Amino acid sequence: MRLVTIDTDSGGGTAGVQLPDGAVVLADAALGAKHPGTVAGLFRAGPKMLARLDEAVQRLSGDRLHAQAEGSIVAAADVRLREPMGERVMLICAGANYRAHLHEMGEELPAKAAYFAKSPNSVIGVGQPIQIPPAFPDHVDWEGELCIVIGAPCHDVRAQDAWDYVGGYTLLNDVSARDDFPALAAARTPIEGRWAWTEMILGKQFPTFGPLGPAVVTADEIGDPAGLRLQTIVNGTVMQDTPISDLAVGIPALVEQFSKHYSFQPGDIISTGTPSGVGVGQRPPVFLHDGDRVTIRVDGIGDLTNYVTGPPAKPVGLAAVGEGR
Repeated sequence: MRLVTIDTDSGGGTAGVQLPDGAVVLADAALGAKHPGTVAGLFRAGPKMLARLDEAVQRLSGDRLHAQAEGSIVAAADVRLREPMGERVMLICAGANYRAHLHEMGEELPAKAAYFAKSPNSVIGVGQPIQIPPAFPDHVDWEGELCIVIGAPCHDVRAQDAWDYVGGYTLLNDVSARDDFPALAAARTPIEGRWAWTEMILGKQFPTFGPLGPAVVTADEIGDPAGLRLQTIVNGTVMQDTPISDLAVGIPALVEQFSKHYSFQPGDIISTGTPSGVGVGQRPPVFLHDGDRVTIRVDGIGDLTNYVTGPPAKPVGLAAVGEGR
């Protein structure tokens, strides 16, 4: 199933299931009077709730005219998607976790993945604008990433059991203000490196710097994610194009590493890192500016597209590389 959060006329959001030509809304007619109101809540309710939902989707799709009349199914033209989880969840990101990206950055393969927490207050949905911060307008970069959505309470899990805790998949654009990247590259002492790393991570926390979506695709729809391919397209030009199999630390090892410390709840997210092709890795570097369009794409999950707004564009940028907005 493609689980989504649908914008409502009241300005809120409600959980639903995206169909090729519309969406099932989680109204009382779908799941009864007591049902979770968010996608994160669906995962917390467990596999039986998701099975009930799947049955409801099949039933409503089989009697579509009646379902549309009672408002349980809405047409595609009336579906406006928000960020998919429907509430704030924990978002832990692996850093520098693709072999080609490590080579691009001049780093060695790690024994374990670097990681950081990304603020849930940075999260936006598909179609919402990425806003360049006025104080840091010059080095805003894209990072397309595949995320796993935790499907069951998860703490101190072994790698061989990790797939039992993967409930689904979605996409993240880990937007980053790279102003402190030169200091990280130039660090010569441990204290310089620690401060540079800290400042670089702060550049990932700005409002709107966490586009997420467009949907959460349940794990049964994906199979082996190593067979997927991730692309990032900026102004019509493919900048990242890498198979998920290029991960340096794979999904089971990430779950084992992070769950040793974190107690993940259903609906929490682990982002697996970004491949090569980020803006700072270009020669010369290329960054985002007002009017640019960024799409993160994985077949089977969809397109996460956002426009960039903010301070006026400068001569350096992607307008010369691809098609501007």
